[in-house]
Amino acid sequence: MEQALLIPKGCDFLERALQSELDLLFLKKIGWDQIEHPLSLARLTSSHKGRTLLHLAVLDNRLDIIQLLQSDSALKNRRDAFGLTPLDIARLLNKQEALRLLQPLTEVVGFRDIPALSQFEYLPYPIFETQEGFDEVLSNVAKAKARDQIPPEKIWMGIYFDKEISNALHPPISIRYVDQEVGYGVFSDKKIPPCCYVGEYTGIIQARKPKQLKEKNHCVRYTTWEGRKNYAIDAEQKGNLTRFINHSSKPNLGLQSVYWRGISRMIFVALREIREGGQLTFDYGPLFWKHNAKIPKEFADDF
Repeated sequence: MEQALLIPKGCDFLERALQSELDLLFLKKIGWDQIEHPLSLARLTSSHKGRTLLHLAVLDNRLDIIQLLQSDSALKNRRDAFGLTPLDIARLLNKQEALRLLQPLTEVVGFRDIPALSQFEYLPYPIFETQEGFDEVLSNVAKAKARDQIPPEKIWMGIYFDKEISNALHPPISIRYVDQEVGYGVFSDKKIPPCCYVGEYTGIIQARKPKQLKEKNHCVRYTTWEGRKNYAIDAEQKGNLTRFINHSSKPNLGLQSVYWRGISRMIFVALREIREGGQLTFDYGPLFWKHNAKIPKEFADDF
């Protein structure tokens, strides 16, 4: 078992040396093999982005360091300068080995046993296609927030629904077959109150490609509020139940981009009360139907 290097009280020189070591590791000016006493760095945060050794271990997929520190719950819940915990980063970057160490319990998957969905990969959280994209989004959103370009209600909603977003919660809903033309839809298993958090649109967050929104039916714009580079969430092959929500020009859900721990999350909120058994709908928007060159099928309210 790794033993922490004991720092005598008042030994400012040694504290500064350890801080410098963590900062150099963050900047990749030294390697992990040069860290002799990782436990001695565990309680420190880097001068850049406020990341702990566990944050850095997740980013670099250092499973040995994660295993060494994973039993420390306070460290697992420590947030960086953006507000992200090591577990948040592991989820957003889809680092499965790190997730198994940080959260060994299997996450509950909301899909019913539907043969037609057997090849579809369930994602309780959105994931970034690349770490470079993740870093760029964090930078763009931080700039937008510093310039007050993010509407206050978007920040408030991210705080208000933090628990639901963090734990991939949603009211009792399920996927059911609608008809041959539409395929599947999402239905409420119990009454849903107005203004209730209903779920998050998940998929792969990636730099938006030309014609991507035209050619894919399960792809939405991803907001960063800053920067020229556009992003999208692609849920064609990976996503969650919300990917199957159908269109209505009189929807009972609204899709909102909210500021959550330094990034944008796309969430659904009930616009009004939805009865038990009602179908969940949101407005895809005129551009979707223009690109698809077809007339949308309309559902009665809470069909």
